[in-house]
Amino acid sequence: MNIHSKQKPLSTQGGTGNKRGQIIHATIRLISEYGFHGTPISMIAQEAEVGAGTIYRYFKDKDALVLEIFEQVNKDFTTTMLHEYDADQPIQDRFIHLCWGIFRFGIQNPHEFKFMEQFYNSPYGTTLRREKLFCNCGDSSQELPLDKVFSTGQAQHLIKDLPLNALIAHSIGPIVFLVKDSIAGLIQLDNSTIDSSLKACWDAISVKRQESDIQ
Repeated sequence: MNIHSKQKPLSTQGGTGNKRGQIIHATIRLISEYGFHGTPISMIAQEAEVGAGTIYRYFKDKDALVLEIFEQVNKDFTTTMLHEYDADQPIQDRFIHLCWGIFRFGIQNPHEFKFMEQFYNSPYGTTLRREKLFCNCGDSSQELPLDKVFSTGQAQHLIKDLPLNALIAHSIGPIVFLVKDSIAGLIQLDNSTIDSSLKACWDAISVKRQESDIQ
C-alpha cells in the first residue's frame, strides 16, 4: 500500500465552481479549524464569497448544512476504508487493511478528517458514537468492517476479550493521534512508519500466543 497513491476525488471535492460547492468547501475548512461554535453562518458566507441569504437558499439552516456535509464525508471515508477490502483475508490482514484506510483518508484529506473528529466530539455526534465511525461506517446495510474483525477475532481467540470501545481506544486511538500530528506537521508519516505503527496497534489488542500453542 502507498499512502500517497491517488484516490478517486471525494464527493465533497466536486462542484467547487458553483456556489453550493463553495459553501460546502468553506464550511469544511472553517469547522476543521475553528469548530462548530466558532463557525457562524456569517463567517461561512465570507469564506465562500457568497451572501448569507445564498446559504439559506441551498440549506434550511446551519444544522442541515453540517449534517449533509457529514453524510458526504462519511461516505467518502467509508469508500477509502473499504477500497479493495477482502473479507476473506485473515483477521490481522483485515485489521491492517482497514486501518491503512484511516491513515490514507486522514493524510490525503486533512480538512475532512478534522471535520469528522469535530463532528463526533460535538453535540451533533451525541447519537452517533465514535464506534459507528470506525465500525459501522455510517451505513447499517453494510457488514460492519472493524466490528466484524473484532468479533471474529475474539471468537477465534486472536483478539483480547475487551468491550468494543476499549478495543477502539487501544487500536484506533493511536492512529487518530498520529494523523492529527501529521496534519499539524509534527511527524512525517511514511509507509514504513505507518506499517510499524499498525503492527503496534495490532499488538495492543491481539492475544499473545504461547510458543506451546503455536506448535
